[in-house]
Amino acid sequence: MKKRLLLAAVVFFLMVSQAFATWTLTPSIVSRSGHYLLWKVVCTSDGSSMAATDLIAQMDAGLKKYAMGTTLMIMKVSPGLTTVAPDTTIDVTLSDAQGTAFFVHTGYSNTADTTGISMAEDYNAYPAIYGKLYLTLNDIGTTGDQVTLYFECWMEDK
Repeated sequence: MKKRLLLAAVVFFLMVSQAFATWTLTPSIVSRSGHYLLWKVVCTSDGSSMAATDLIAQMDAGLKKYAMGTTLMIMKVSPGLTTVAPDTTIDVTLSDAQGTAFFVHTGYSNTADTTGISMAEDYNAYPAIYGKLYLTLNDIGTTGDQVTLYFECWMEDK
């Protein structure tokens, strides 16, 4: 009886831990030069779609200092390779501090980089990063699959 109860408890906790799993977002600076800032966010899937998540809140103080007030110019979508390769195409939505989507694109390759994506495509202007920058991603596959987004930004003098 005790073994069955213990087994049932273990199964329950495994199911609950999967239900509360979340995507892991790891933003970092790639490079800075003059008025340009290149930063990335490595997105590791939890096996489901990712609800709108504030990238600014995920940043360390150093990146946040540089990213706030920049203008988003170019994005690159780089799917993970081999064991962390997404199982399906990648959909990216970016929303502003008010939660209004200003960049909505679907079907980025899960096998090759997509480069030179203009952040002005949907908005007809390069959007600025204020207090919040929300990212939403589709279900890209199994837990642990990754996609890295690179953002090239223009920094004003600070």
